[in-house]
Amino acid sequence: MNREREDMELAGREYQTLQTAIAALQTTAGLKTVKVDVRPLDIDYPNPRTDAVVMITLNGHKQLFVAEIKTIDRRLAVAQIRDQLQELITQRYPGYLPLLITTFATPDLAEECRRLDLPFLDTAGNLYLPTDTFVADIRGKARPARPFKDQYHANNPAGLKVVFALLCRPALAGAPYREVAKFAKVALGTIGPVLNDLTQRGYLQKAKTPNGTLLRKKELLNEWVTYYPANLRPTLRPRRYQADRDQLTHIGLETFGAYWGGEYGAEKLTRYLKAEHFLIYAPGTPLTALMTKARMRLATDGNTEILETFWHPELIGPPTDIAPPLLVYADLMATIDGRNIEAAKEVYERFLEPIVHQP
Repeated sequence: MNREREDMELAGREYQTLQTAIAALQTTAGLKTVKVDVRPLDIDYPNPRTDAVVMITLNGHKQLFVAEIKTIDRRLAVAQIRDQLQELITQRYPGYLPLLITTFATPDLAEECRRLDLPFLDTAGNLYLPTDTFVADIRGKARPARPFKDQYHANNPAGLKVVFALLCRPALAGAPYREVAKFAKVALGTIGPVLNDLTQRGYLQKAKTPNGTLLRKKELLNEWVTYYPANLRPTLRPRRYQADRDQLTHIGLETFGAYWGGEYGAEKLTRYLKAEHFLIYAPGTPLTALMTKARMRLATDGNTEILETFWHPELIGPPTDIAPPLLVYADLMATIDGRNIEAAKEVYERFLEPIVHQP
């Protein structure tokens, strides 16, 4: 596995750790009393040196944190993380507090965080948040049996394809199983368990009738964006190349049955972002003509990545060279990059919010 692939998968795991820890916080502290917003990083600095900026609102009181997302099991690492974050706060984020976000804080590690006054969250729901306006301290949550285990049918690779199809075309919630399987490009036997899962968890109503309806679409969308980088994306045969930007952006991907995702997909959708990296979703067969026309060459640190498409072309309507906005949004969010997070907000507000609020 090359370095770029490792970095991509690390970003996906970090993003999933962040989202899972936020969900655990909201569950343990109460959804009605706590709100969490992930803010864009300061991108003017050449090395942000932090994974996320987070605002936590508890009982109406707000606090900004500079977060390090890291799996650790040694008490010695706590002081190092605190000192690094405190230095960053002194230099660039006055008034913020440091925050460690980890998969699981053992009792010893959690006690060390409290001793050093380092706020932390973990994916099990343990936390320590001492601020000037509130203190939250929750202990005793057990280690997750297997972090990021596919607990639900909707979050394994095939299930994520089905949910993607439903979110892109909500009318499929009431369609025959065979039609859902066609648009999601999965086996017919996949559909029943996934829809049953969604129904049991309150995301789908009347799954087996023509009046099937998606519910809580925003929550379902956020769940899909959380699990996509770790569970589905790695199965799409990532390949990395170096390409000439001018050639690449003028080749007409629709000719090859391919689509722009990531930064350039967002640039074309919003004109908000100037892409530095390129992501193409293409059929699984070798695209020699595409690679030749774009002057691509294999490169472990190249500017272009190609992944396999995983949806039926008719899912997104008329022919286009841009991947569905949901996928562009997920690509951007998985990078934990400040400028990409800002562009993701534009994509969400313009293309996804109308779907989320659609009756």
